[in-house]
Amino acid sequence: MIQTQLTAAALILASLTAPVQADTVRNALCELTRLDKNSPIEDFKCDFTQLQGNAYISSSRWSFAFPAVEQGKNYQRQNGDDFVRFIREGKYALSIYQSGVKTLKTGL
Repeated sequence: MIQTQLTAAALILASLTAPVQADTVRNALCELTRLDKNSPIEDFKCDFTQLQGNAYISSSRWSFAFPAVEQGKNYQRQNGDDFVRFIREGKYALSIYQSGVKTLKTGL
């Protein structure tokens, strides 16, 4: 009984001290749509990183950060089957196609 409790405690402690790994997709396809309708849509290659609910997108021209604590307040997140979209109301929508290819139906 004591050995089981010690093993459980050791596993819990190990999980708390394990390094956090980020998920990064390199060379994803990003599509930036400004919501003022007068600007052209921009497609560009980007790196998409997720870490503990936070999302970071970077490219040679653009850099975006979407902290998890701001979701629902400063931006909306949509998770599709083949894309992730971040919308800053009245400003822009940023769609990320992790496969590197844009699908035909994305619903913006």
